[in-house]
Amino acid sequence: MDITLILVTLVSLTLAAVMTTLAWRLAREQRLRSDARVAALADEIRDHDLPLQNAPTGPIIMSGDLFGAAQPAPAKSRFAAIVAVGVIVVGSAVATVLVLTKSMESGPGRTPQIAGAPAAAPAAAPAPAAPLELVALTHEREGDRLTVRGVVRNPASGAGVAHLTAVVFLFNRDGGFVASGRAGVDAPELAPGSEAPFAVTIPGAADVGRYRVSFRTDDHVVPHVDRRDRAMAQAR
Repeated sequence: MDITLILVTLVSLTLAAVMTTLAWRLAREQRLRSDARVAALADEIRDHDLPLQNAPTGPIIMSGDLFGAAQPAPAKSRFAAIVAVGVIVVGSAVATVLVLTKSMESGPGRTPQIAGAPAAAPAAAPAPAAPLELVALTHEREGDRLTVRGVVRNPASGAGVAHLTAVVFLFNRDGGFVASGRAGVDAPELAPGSEAPFAVTIPGAADVGRYRVSFRTDDHVVPHVDRRDRAMAQAR
């Protein structure tokens, strides 16, 4: 945009200089023609002069046609037209420069607003997907290891979930945290209306009173609701 503005300014200055030079030349030529006509008329008058003693005593009658040809009206009209064209060209160039300058001041990337036009309403936020459903949950002990098994379902109104992982937190009988473990569900992507089993095995779970199950993907926790009779399973 800066280069365009510079080019338009240079063209405007060039046009102004050309029109000024042309007007000056026309005025000079007109002056020279006028001087030549005056000189020619003076010579013609000298050639037709008569001795004073033979001059008529009556009133002197001067013909208006003698000096009529010396009036430079057509040339003046042409000069005025050229000057008017020059003014129009320069004015147009200046207007272009002003428009480009205003466009640059408005800044790139800005969308012009139409006066009186209502602003576009922001797009409505998409409705949150329905939470997952825990439909089955059980556990089994083997030595000091605890294995938690269950089934998770994605409701038909939900959104597909890829790389879903089941996370199990273990707590002792006093409510203190003991350990945690995780394992992926048995499906690369849990599509809406489908369900998948999972199994998480955690060692060192001899002193565990209860556990809690949650689900997450690689970057966030996925909410779920418990569709069983009890919201929390008690370890035995």
